[in-house]
Amino acid sequence: MTNYNNLKSLGVFIDHNDDSIKSVFKSTNGGVIEMTLINNKSYDVLCVPTHHFCNLGCKMCHLTNNKLNKCMEPIESTEFIEAVLKSVCNQNPEKNYDRRTNKKDLLISFMGVGEPLLNQSLIKQVFENENVIKYLLHYNNISYAVATMLPSGELFEKFTKMINENNIPLKVHFSLHNPDDNQRFEIIPSSSIKICDALKLLKIYANTLQNNKHIMQNYNLFHRNSIPIEIHYTLIKDVNDGENELSKMLMLLSRYSIPIKFLTFNPKEDMQISDNQSHWISTIKTELPSLVVKTYSPPGKQIGSSCGEFTKHYYHMEIETAEELNEFLTWENQHKINY
Repeated sequence: MTNYNNLKSLGVFIDHNDDSIKSVFKSTNGGVIEMTLINNKSYDVLCVPTHHFCNLGCKMCHLTNNKLNKCMEPIESTEFIEAVLKSVCNQNPEKNYDRRTNKKDLLISFMGVGEPLLNQSLIKQVFENENVIKYLLHYNNISYAVATMLPSGELFEKFTKMINENNIPLKVHFSLHNPDDNQRFEIIPSSSIKICDALKLLKIYANTLQNNKHIMQNYNLFHRNSIPIEIHYTLIKDVNDGENELSKMLMLLSRYSIPIKFLTFNPKEDMQISDNQSHWISTIKTELPSLVVKTYSPPGKQIGSSCGEFTKHYYHMEIETAEELNEFLTWENQHKINY
């Protein structure tokens, strides 16, 4: 069996509000891997990255920093699996894979650092080694999810084929964040696909998986409905929350009937939380009463594991000020736990 003992632990941190636990590792090539175990009632949820760093430039992301000159390195599967094994366990060297919970199932959610479609081989290799994770951690079932900006149609078509051919029960969360092509490109500059083209491909993905009985049998163990796609939207004040954007969003939702989830925005520099969320949701529900509309306040905010947030210290050391370092050390003292 593979020796899963190559990563260096940089720390384990707990959110005292919701008990989310973040584990941070340094890989053999010096890259950072951080994963967060979310306190979920039904099954374990582990939010994971696909890359050691991300330079795709999404404006709402706290990791984005134009002063850095770092490459976006894909995470190697063996080290990724090691991080999974250790992130759901008490990292006590005297105890081998002592799991933090007694849940029977695990959802691996690729919603951390990086764009999953740019490291599809990792997802495939993790699935191929699923039995190792089940055996060592005593899980009965494992399911998967990704959050993606859809960098291109070609990449997503390749992804759909890979997921279907390998029978991977995987839900796609499309990071839309603006219903206008030009405005979306302003805040998500690394996605070149037109929105309508992306939504068409999402519908094809959903139909492909829904016609795969083996996938849906496993998928339905984790999800309340059989729709393996969802739109993610974060309302940002004066950026994507106006009446014009709402009108365009209603047209898109009416045409494609894809469930939508509104994520609470984490303020960043000159970007602030919108006051229009309740108005948007009530309008959409009134106009499209059969559409699934959700709101979500991502957990792990105290430990930099909420949407768009990371442990910036480990990524931004080269440009970190003395004040920022002191802030990190204070935070570390408040949230670091032994195992």
